[in-house]
Amino acid sequence: MDCSEDFRQKRGADMKIKECKHCEVEFDYTSQTKKRIGGYINECPECVERLSTETTVRYRGVISGSGKMAAISIVAFDSQEDADAYVSSFNSCGFGRRKTNRCNTISHRHVGFNGGNDNHKGKR
Repeated sequence: MDCSEDFRQKRGADMKIKECKHCEVEFDYTSQTKKRIGGYINECPECVERLSTETTVRYRGVISGSGKMAAISIVAFDSQEDADAYVSSFNSCGFGRRKTNRCNTISHRHVGFNGGNDNHKGKR
């Protein structure tokens, strides 16, 4: 058995190496880079970025609060950059403070919301 046969058998056993369907280069689909970039399992990270084949919606959960319970919003974004910028801007004002940030200028849509309870100790 030569080295290439041994490599193919080992590759089939641990299933961590795939061949890119675009450039035919072998890559580790469990690497941190592949997980961060995304794309189909048989696309290397370089081709995903070059061809813009990643279509996954980025979701983020952000919290704010007043009273006894925090409010949580689930927000969807079209790009990783928008998601990171939104969370950074949202968190820049601090928990429970008035939001004076640029969140409304970043492309997003709310997909879920659970509002807090302002009723504190039975007061109305």
